[in-house]
Amino acid sequence: MDEEQELVRRVQQGDTVACEAVIQAHHRFLIAMAAPLVGQASAEDVAQETWLKAFAAIHRFEGRSRLRTWLARIALNEAHTLMRKSRREISLEGWGADPGSPIDTRFSERGTWSIPSAEWHHDTPEALLTEAELHECIRKHLHRLPGDQQAVVMMRELGGLEFAEIAQATGLSEGNVRVLLHRGRQRMHAMLNHFEEVGTC
Repeated sequence: MDEEQELVRRVQQGDTVACEAVIQAHHRFLIAMAAPLVGQASAEDVAQETWLKAFAAIHRFEGRSRLRTWLARIALNEAHTLMRKSRREISLEGWGADPGSPIDTRFSERGTWSIPSAEWHHDTPEALLTEAELHECIRKHLHRLPGDQQAVVMMRELGGLEFAEIAQATGLSEGNVRVLLHRGRQRMHAMLNHFEEVGTC
C-alpha cells in the first residue's frame, strides 16, 4: 500500500491528523484550480465546499484516480455551482482565442530550431540554489499566464484531468483546450529558457 492509499484509508477511518495532512497537501491547489473560473475572492469558498463534499464522500473514493484528481473534479463542480448561483463568473471573453506561439522566433521556416534551447546542469551547489530560484520563477510565471491558459495548464498538469473534463469545466472545445495547453506550455518553456540563459526570472 503506497503512502497516499494509507493516508486515504486513515481519512476514511476518521483520523483527524490524516484529514489535516490531506488539507495541508491540497488546499492551495484547490484554490488555484478554482480561481481562474470564479475569481480569487470566491476561490476560498469553493475550496471550503470541496472539503465538505470530499470528506462526506471519502468512503466512496476507491483509488481509481489520484486523490488530487478526484478533489479537482469536486472543486470544478463546486466552482460551476457557485457560478450558476451567484453569477459572479469572471469574464471569459477571449477564452480559447489563439494568440500565437510565444516561441515562434526560435524556429526556422522549416520548423527546426534556429535558436536551440540551452543545456541544463544540476551538478553543483550553485546549480541546486538556482533550482530553488527556478521553482519560484515557475510559480510566478504560472500565475502570469492568461486566465484560460492558466486554467487549462493547472487542470491538466496539476489536476491530471482528461481533455474532455477540462472542456466541460471551461465550456471550450477539446481542440481549444489542446491549443491552450500547448500555448501555456510554450510560454513556460520560453520562461525556462530565459532563466537558463540569463539566470534571472
